[in-house]
Amino acid sequence: METMTRTQEKPDLLIEFLGTLKILLMRGQFVYNSYLSNQKRLLDAIILKNNNERIRELILSKAHLLPQEQLSNAIDLVFHIDIWDVLWVDLYESTTFKLEDEFVFENTVTFPSQSVTSLMSLYLELNRND
Repeated sequence: METMTRTQEKPDLLIEFLGTLKILLMRGQFVYNSYLSNQKRLLDAIILKNNNERIRELILSKAHLLPQEQLSNAIDLVFHIDIWDVLWVDLYESTTFKLEDEFVFENTVTFPSQSVTSLMSLYLELNRND
């Protein structure tokens, strides 16, 4: 009985992890759209940075729950956020900004859409209501 409970715990924890990731990704998309619609202002960039930090923390603390074949997808997303964060900080520290100022930097490491789609597909598969 105890073995069954432990076996069932991992899928529940994985669903919770991926569900939280989904909400953070949705929030990130919402904020990114606001950033694009509002002259790419620093205010939105700060909120996006906060969201990205939470995504990185979540993945680094819970990725061990993922099936082996999904680990590279999680690492792709963390790598994107790592590069994005270094570039963000570099620009932010280079000058003085007001919240309404434009805040834009070049980033050749693009958002890993395929990796995120794969992770969210796993979430949908695990979270089906049978």
